[in-house]
Amino acid sequence: MTTRMDGTIGFALGGLGGINAHGVGFLEAARALGVEPNFITCSSGMIGWVADWLEGKPLLTRLEEQLRLGNRFPPPFHWMNTLWIATFGDPGSFRPAVWEYWHRWMKPLEWADAKTLLDRLWPAQVYVPRRSPEDLTRIAAVMNASTIPVAFNSFHPASNREYLHLNPAAQRALDVRPGEIGSAAKYVPITEAAVRGALWLYFYGFDESVNPDGLIDGAYHRQFIVSELHHCDRIYLARPRNSRWKDRLPQNYFEVQDFTTDHWFNAAYLAELAGLRQINRLIAEGKLAGHGFHSVDLIEVDVQRHYGFFDYFVEERDVFDEAFRKAYRVLTDTESAV
Repeated sequence: MTTRMDGTIGFALGGLGGINAHGVGFLEAARALGVEPNFITCSSGMIGWVADWLEGKPLLTRLEEQLRLGNRFPPPFHWMNTLWIATFGDPGSFRPAVWEYWHRWMKPLEWADAKTLLDRLWPAQVYVPRRSPEDLTRIAAVMNASTIPVAFNSFHPASNREYLHLNPAAQRALDVRPGEIGSAAKYVPITEAAVRGALWLYFYGFDESVNPDGLIDGAYHRQFIVSELHHCDRIYLARPRNSRWKDRLPQNYFEVQDFTTDHWFNAAYLAELAGLRQINRLIAEGKLAGHGFHSVDLIEVDVQRHYGFFDYFVEERDVFDEAFRKAYRVLTDTESAV
């Protein structure tokens, strides 16, 4: 790369268990080309990967370890890997809540209405997170020490409030202070508790005894954090799902569940992009002018094939390779001129 384009760039990285290799491939391509963003937003599973990238760790080494642990069955039985993880857990991420299930039954049952029985027969807590407090503290410390602005989100269902966790550099870049509320999100610092909450899956349960902060994974509310990057000239959207449905329409229960998840993750993303594109159109038409208004290039680097219900939580090397090649090509074409 001989000539770097002018302007500021943002990386928006969406986490999704089993397809985080896409964001990893994008980050490694950026590192290979020496492209450093002016702001990074991330959600869910990409939070830990971003911390590793900021530390300069070789991401592929960690990914290959996950591949080794998660891929026990080769094609055409690859779908059984998801069943294995569903039964025995994901090493380093979560384990089945077997002990917790039977312990719940040992508690006195004074009155058994329908909800009480369902709480014990099919509890919300199906898995238990395995990330250590030391790892959560490390992630928070790395992000807070970074000179690159970094933000990730969590969600508090009881108050219907999204929290946007910002490192000091991000607070300065957005010119906000902890506790302020912008749009629908509340700006708060990055802490160990924030990282824990931002990685808290539905299946970990909602009981105060296991989740005292009441925070859950922000990807359930907004998988992609785009609006806060509006000050950038170019935003790269490294997205682990495609905006289009790239498979046959659902014909069975599991395909319906995947279809629901796909639309769930698309809803907020498409709404944010529609808002930014509308502003771009108004600027181009001369209806928005003056200080503070500028067009933003939205550059999507999304997955090009469909990943279904039985692809979650099982990473693939092909996903990394495809993302690396595509990101390398896009970043080279956009960020340099030979």
